[in-house]
Amino acid sequence: MKGTKRSELNEAIRETVAEFAAVGRRFLNRDIVDAVIDQHGGLFDEMGRKLAREKLFDLARRVMKTAAELTESETRLQLGLDLPEFDMPNLIAVPVDVANPLNGDCEWVPVMQATVADLDANLRMLDVQIAADQRRRHHIGILRQRVVAVVGGKSTLTVAEAAALARELQPA
Repeated sequence: MKGTKRSELNEAIRETVAEFAAVGRRFLNRDIVDAVIDQHGGLFDEMGRKLAREKLFDLARRVMKTAAELTESETRLQLGLDLPEFDMPNLIAVPVDVANPLNGDCEWVPVMQATVADLDANLRMLDVQIAADQRRRHHIGILRQRVVAVVGGKSTLTVAEAAALARELQPA
């Protein structure tokens, strides 16, 4: 995809998100997608196949992440993994770019063909994902605490309304 068309698309998405957010109401990803397609349809004539490829990449990744679990009972027994709660994955993701494990390409390896290095790479990627999720959770938790401190736990006020109320309550 040409960088200029990609840049145009990214800018169109940013602008649409900003417009939706400025209205101050909730919206879904599909609302943004539909608005961008409606307002910038010409971009898709040239980029359609490449965008479809990217979407299929995401869908394939999701399917592979949730692939059916193996019931290789003989292997599980031989490895001492005959535990009722143990779900042996069918495939594991091994990041191709170890510096960018979350957003880069992954090689999908059937678990029965995985090496210790493959398992280690998958564990490092999972650790990075868990750390990112914990950071996001921590920040949302702090935000919630501050909002509750201003408006209370049962309030239906929004974060923006809580911020406005906090400004009003601050001594001049």
